[in-house]
Amino acid sequence: MKLASKKAKVGFFSLSCCEGCVLAVLDLEEKLLQAFKQIEIVESRLLMEKVKPSALRLDIAFVEGSVVSKHDLNKLQYIREKSDFLVALGACATIAGIPGIRNALPPGLKEKIKRQAIKPIKEKVFPLTAFVKVDYLLQGCSINEQEFLDFLNKFLHGAKPRLQEVPVCFECKLRENACLLLKGEACLGPVTYAGCDALCPSQNVQCIGCRGFTNDANFESLDALFKEIGLSRKERYNLFTYFNQLPEQLKHLKGDR
Repeated sequence: MKLASKKAKVGFFSLSCCEGCVLAVLDLEEKLLQAFKQIEIVESRLLMEKVKPSALRLDIAFVEGSVVSKHDLNKLQYIREKSDFLVALGACATIAGIPGIRNALPPGLKEKIKRQAIKPIKEKVFPLTAFVKVDYLLQGCSINEQEFLDFLNKFLHGAKPRLQEVPVCFECKLRENACLLLKGEACLGPVTYAGCDALCPSQNVQCIGCRGFTNDANFESLDALFKEIGLSRKERYNLFTYFNQLPEQLKHLKGDR
């Protein structure tokens, strides 16, 4: 669908999250103002002075946040019904993100959180794909601003955006970074989607998987390396579940933590 001849109607929506990904869009400043020549934002709590639900259909809906409550689910289904193209914006929307840590907590602590919750919450935290069709994933915590602009430019000119099917290690090699694993430091770069320009490893900081795990990840091999480095079972479990669901291949890491 090419929309260069008319402004695309766009909405930004937040479920359970910190709204950091929409703030990342705001950080684009002048570049975002240039984009306004081709898009019209018709719904956004942060980007519009007055918030009023619109009956207009949306060409693109950007949705950040994970599904934690019935309210989140109802809102997500409403957005999906009125949108031609839905983009999951950031880690919470694509892989459940930081709220999804609750899925990996011990049962006793989960129950305590549930009892103290202000509003009814679900037993688990879910990404958007658990309930609706998602047309594209903009990964990361928060999103990469240039990646957002690249997606928008391709979409508005009829190109079909595609995810990079390579791990963060690929970008580390392009940037000639020294490998943290070879230094004896735990890093999820080998099993995490690229697209961030290896932001964390380039600062000598471990990748913790905020862009989600690749489909062909060799978790057993990486876990064995972490064990060799000296990480305990608890430390390995926590690292693999910081942003992601524990891979089935690593279920042996469950247990008393």
